[in-house]
Amino acid sequence: MKTQPRLCIAFTCAGMLVSGLPGLHAQQPGALPPAAPTKPVAPPTLMPPADLKEPLTADFSAKILRDANPLPNNGQLQMSYATVVEKILPSVVTIHSSTPIKAPEVDQIPPQLRPFFYRFFGAPGGSDPFGGGMNEDDEPAPAPRRRGQPQQPQRPQQPAPDDDAHQSQGVGSGMIITPDGYIMTNNHVVADAKKIDVDVDVNGTSKTYRATVIGTDPLTDVALIKIDATGLTPATLGDSSKLRVGDIVLAAGAPMELSRSVTQGIVSALGRSNEGIVGRGNGLGGRVQGYEDFIQTDASINPGNSGGPLVDGMGRVVGISTAILSRTGMNAGIGFAIPINMALHIVEDLLDDGAVQRGFLGVQITDLDAALAERLGFKEQGGAVVMMVGAGSPAEKAGIQLEDIIVAINNQRVDSSSRLRLIVSGTKPGSQIPIDVMRGGKRITLNATLEALPEEALSELSSGQRGIPRPGAPGGQAKDNISELVTGVTVQTLTPALRERHDIPDNVNGVIVTKVDADSRAAAMGVEESDVISHVNRKPVTNAAEARTLAKGSDKTVLLRVWRKGDTMLLMIGNN
Repeated sequence: MKTQPRLCIAFTCAGMLVSGLPGLHAQQPGALPPAAPTKPVAPPTLMPPADLKEPLTADFSAKILRDANPLPNNGQLQMSYATVVEKILPSVVTIHSSTPIKAPEVDQIPPQLRPFFYRFFGAPGGSDPFGGGMNEDDEPAPAPRRRGQPQQPQRPQQPAPDDDAHQSQGVGSGMIITPDGYIMTNNHVVADAKKIDVDVDVNGTSKTYRATVIGTDPLTDVALIKIDATGLTPATLGDSSKLRVGDIVLAAGAPMELSRSVTQGIVSALGRSNEGIVGRGNGLGGRVQGYEDFIQTDASINPGNSGGPLVDGMGRVVGISTAILSRTGMNAGIGFAIPINMALHIVEDLLDDGAVQRGFLGVQITDLDAALAERLGFKEQGGAVVMMVGAGSPAEKAGIQLEDIIVAINNQRVDSSSRLRLIVSGTKPGSQIPIDVMRGGKRITLNATLEALPEEALSELSSGQRGIPRPGAPGGQAKDNISELVTGVTVQTLTPALRERHDIPDNVNGVIVTKVDADSRAAAMGVEESDVISHVNRKPVTNAAEARTLAKGSDKTVLLRVWRKGDTMLLMIGNN
């Protein structure tokens, strides 16, 4: 029997300390993609044009060290990389995360295993975590009830979020990118973590800081966190678009919890996509396709390396180590890293409001393979064939038609549908871009103005989607229209449809509360669903992204002005 290769997210394999809980592995259904053409084409940079940078990120960008000078060619054999290591190691950090273990429902547990489950998590309704409330058969004893009160179904007792005994402890890596404590890492290193500690080397001594999450992007597996420190040594960032297959690279991080470890190899391939790595662990139920443009390397990457830097022979960061392809879950000479150009673009977008704005063209596309090229009467292969054009989409407005073959967009070559998707997603909404298409044997250029990507457009076709969502359409709200204002409170930009549904007068403006966690501090302070928040910290708000940005500016509390069925009130909510 042929054993299928196995994909393993490095961090998730490193950190499960609870007995009996296996490391998480993801199956790779097929073999690796065929070798690249003899003349490889470096993947295009996904950095936005300089004139589209947000003013908010100008100061942040000024703090980042960059070096895009080309690598020297045909030099003498280098006998030591100690100088390179000395340059990058002060910027490498070890990240320790604690994530609560969520108890499964009782009916999901085989009967023969329930006694062990109850003794670990505690009996439902019992106060003793080591078997209190159990009967002689190792089953939970029924809770007493008053006369006439119906018997409630037994449910497992969820551990407290800050209960160290029921925490999954994980270890990953990261790198300092500004002297005042901004750190870049992987989303899966910090996802769902209730506590994040960062070990930083300061003059040869390890110092631990508590970190806060600035923003995460599960669709690229990039995260930005921050520690309260100054005078740190930031990494120098290179230009990943200039990488070539065969360039020497080094991976730094904390493999197997061994901090400040470095391995060396070469760039094995560029532009690896459609591997299904990001889509599996993005926390969105596995139904959302991620954005992949990986650097492949044979530098040893093991569990714990996730989030650490991949640097070139001059010590400049060119990628973020993310995953490995392995049958055993350990290094097998095939590792993947996110290009630093792509990661930095995401980080600068996260800095604005904690969310990523992606461009939207409004087409469904497929690769132009040999069979489709023959059917369309096209002699060459490569490009993206338009299979559907969304009504009212930027593509329709630009004049794109069915069977058009997109060969270039925004002055960047398109050799596959995944490349087109990456370029469009990496361009800010509102940008006007040229699109070169082959139609009837002729090459023509069209111009399209991108819109913001609707959330529904992220779903894979296999999830049941049959059309192309429209920005602002029901069920297709743009991501910046829905946001978590404070812990446990979700708000949405107030639209005409929401006004009519909730009977909100035209003179009331702001954001509407669409969901409140009953156990949150905000619920205890009086926030209710259908409340309209008109001001955050005494400043008027008009959309969800603006409200979230104002709320994030408060260290401890957020002052809300709320309209509720004609009444107006002030609520002070803890911001944690």
